[in-house]
Amino acid sequence: MLSFALLVTFVAGFYAFALYQSIEFTEQQLISGILRDEVARAVDTLERGETPRLPEDTRLYGAPPLEAPPPAMRGLPEGFGELSNNGDFFVHTGAWRGEPLVLTRDQLGFEDTERVFRRITLFSVLAVFFLGLLAGWILARNIMKPVKTLSDEVRKASAARTYEPLSVELTNDEVGELARICDGAMKRLHEALQREKAFTGDVSHELRTPLTVIETSAELLSMTPLSPAQAKQVERITRSAGDMRELMSLFLSFARLSNETTGPEPDSAAGILKAVADTWEPFAAEKGLALVLRREAECPGAYSPVMLGTVANNLVKNAVAYTESGVVTITETSEGFIVSDSGPGLAGDEAARIFEHGVRGSAAVADGSGAGLGLSIVSRICRRSGWTVTAGKAPEGGAAFTVTMTKAVDARRADRL
Repeated sequence: MLSFALLVTFVAGFYAFALYQSIEFTEQQLISGILRDEVARAVDTLERGETPRLPEDTRLYGAPPLEAPPPAMRGLPEGFGELSNNGDFFVHTGAWRGEPLVLTRDQLGFEDTERVFRRITLFSVLAVFFLGLLAGWILARNIMKPVKTLSDEVRKASAARTYEPLSVELTNDEVGELARICDGAMKRLHEALQREKAFTGDVSHELRTPLTVIETSAELLSMTPLSPAQAKQVERITRSAGDMRELMSLFLSFARLSNETTGPEPDSAAGILKAVADTWEPFAAEKGLALVLRREAECPGAYSPVMLGTVANNLVKNAVAYTESGVVTITETSEGFIVSDSGPGLAGDEAARIFEHGVRGSAAVADGSGAGLGLSIVSRICRRSGWTVTAGKAPEGGAAFTVTMTKAVDARRADRL
């Protein structure tokens, strides 16, 4: 409203200024021409030996028989000008008989007219300003009121758990069209959320049942006499089933964006990384790889085993899968950890795109493995937890993934994000 009034006032002020300058220019050109003609007529009259007849507010100075110019009027350049000498005068200077011929006209009448014009202009600009305020208020009331009403309705509908049509009047104008678009978008959003809620509920029910069967069977199997190798395999089954349950809970939590999921007690980064190394050491050994867990510095704090474990598991799994010989190293640092390998590494601009959903590295594309989801999950978990993950080149020549956890959210809350 105020900006509209200021804009109108600026335009009116600019127009008034231009008008004033135009009047000043016209006045100067007009008076200059009149005085020049007066001087020419006066010279003709003087040449005939007659006394020039001048208007009451006009005086003529020059050589005898004319009155001598006052000191302030001597030495004026030829042509038109203005002079202040016991009053304001228009002046036109010429020559007669080798002496300056000065014609003056009192500006009093013109000055009075200019003062009246300036007052009228100022009053007009002020009137335009207040009229602009009034017009802006009326426009804001008539135009912005339905927009604000629509905004309030959309805000209320977005906070509702179920879809309710917008209660605003759907007029045949831009606001009505916007209301219809918002209402349609809200309806589709709620329908999608309902489908997702039903899907996650079905997945949760259908996956928990076979997981429970696997865990129960493994527990019963562990109670029977087993050789050390068999007992180790049963332990791996039990641990993997537990990991699957926690991952399922994590992914469902991602889908629901709820606070319903609970997780195991927070642990140190060293403890979680050791568990990950123990899990993948047998797979690395089968490929003839060395899996090394080293500690460069202690990473302080306690972290969610589900969140941090999932991140580390995906990174180590990729390193083991795509490294044919050499070593995979997990390095704990003061700010997080690094997973590096001696594999083929990342080619070209892969480091910048490798965390995108569905993007696979050149090694995965070459052997047809992977779906481009593991590193996307890593990136999502890191963003959700307030961590950062970057990809680069390892000293061994392969890939290196650095996870920084200096801005970690509370570990107990991380499982519920």
